[in-house]
Amino acid sequence: MIEISVKAGHAHKQRDDAVVIPLLEGRKLTESGKTLQQETGKVLPSFLRKFDLTGKFGESAILYDVDGAHSQRIVLLGAGEEKKLNLQKLRTLAAKAARGLDKSGARDVSFYLPELQVRGTDVSERVQAIAEGVWLGLYSFEKYKSKPEENKRALRSLTIMIPSRKDLDDAADAVSRAKAVALGTNFARDLANEPGNVCTPEYLGDQAKALRHNKLKVTVMDKKAIEKAGFRALLAVNQGSAKEPRFIVLEYSGGKKGDAPVALVGKGLTFDAGGISIKPGPQMDEMKFDMCGSASVLGIFKAVTEMNLPVNLLGVIPSTENLLGSAAYKPGDIITSYKGITIEVLNTDAEGRIILSDALAYAAEKKPAEIIDFATLTGACVIALGAHASGLIGTDEKLKRSLMLSGDYTYDRVWELPMYEEYQEQIKSEIADIKNIGGREAGTITAACFLSRFVDDIPWAHLDIAGTAWNMKGTEISAKGATGAGVRLVVDYLSRKVA
Repeated sequence: MIEISVKAGHAHKQRDDAVVIPLLEGRKLTESGKTLQQETGKVLPSFLRKFDLTGKFGESAILYDVDGAHSQRIVLLGAGEEKKLNLQKLRTLAAKAARGLDKSGARDVSFYLPELQVRGTDVSERVQAIAEGVWLGLYSFEKYKSKPEENKRALRSLTIMIPSRKDLDDAADAVSRAKAVALGTNFARDLANEPGNVCTPEYLGDQAKALRHNKLKVTVMDKKAIEKAGFRALLAVNQGSAKEPRFIVLEYSGGKKGDAPVALVGKGLTFDAGGISIKPGPQMDEMKFDMCGSASVLGIFKAVTEMNLPVNLLGVIPSTENLLGSAAYKPGDIITSYKGITIEVLNTDAEGRIILSDALAYAAEKKPAEIIDFATLTGACVIALGAHASGLIGTDEKLKRSLMLSGDYTYDRVWELPMYEEYQEQIKSEIADIKNIGGREAGTITAACFLSRFVDDIPWAHLDIAGTAWNMKGTEISAKGATGAGVRLVVDYLSRKVA
């Protein structure tokens, strides 16, 4: 990760390789731009007219070796209409500028983006968003390229310039928070982007154990321990794979002793071929991303431990592959879960809810304050919400409202779907307690109904991240592949909870 620091000072005095100045719609300069214009004569206004720069959001141009400025480059970055700015647009602008400068040969740069006014925010919030945008936007996953492109003059350091020295301490704290969030998000991305022959259940367990903190305890159960514990639903799904399953438990004791933890449960399907109910061939390679729920949980733990957040957390990850070996579980099978609820299997490709049943029941047994689960659970959620919001279903209004608030703030957004009692009828089985699919109608909701049977009366929220966990086109702040969905959302939620 590049180094990011904060400072106060005039743009024309900076001796960096580049200075980034925001330009508002209508060719309106912010304070740093106005001061720079005074020190450099008529260079800026004539340049704007010559190259027809209007300040449209995302447009940019570079001026080189301007008399009166010490920096080699002045980058004018279009910010659009100031009244339409939000924190996500700041992240987007920062990511765009950082990516461009990283390819330009500029090594040390200064950003004057915090002086853009975002309604309802202070300087530290804007600084955090900008730092997040830089670190998230520069992420790439190229470890398996035998000859990766070498950038001998990659971006090395970035200084976020703020208007007043009195805000330096708060701004520095904001950069530290942004770094923790970015480390957690990029860790989740790394895990999910690994190919299925590398990121096996054993690998996922090893990555969990690699998280180090004096208040963190990690337990990884192998197949023998899973059998002894009675996680029979996980074992059933694992029957078709030659790779042994893992059941991963993380306990972080950052809060008061005796306070009930927040439980985070993540689906860890390291590859999902669908089992006997095999998936279609096209895009099956993307089923390595079916463990993104577990990646989100591990990413949150990474961020929380980096921040030393004063909260108690319980993490639970059931992990396996879902393949078609000779011993694979079959449509028509009946499984007795860890909780004792019997499950009629009608489709082996609805396996995520099956392994989560054991994990949720185990988490509920520990009496947490609340449970949040993360899963790439249903294609129905992708159809309903696309790639722009995760599905949210739950039993506790306060928990749901808080997650929606954090989703809007971080732009790691969620949208609530109902879970009326009538939907439970769709998963009733004639020969077992419940069946693992509820038909074509309301597929995301009936999957949540299934999960709801295993959380007792503990406040619970289910996040279906099937549409948001990866994006093969990339986003404004994410490269192609895994996005780390859920990490920024829940880290913000936990931060507000303990504030």
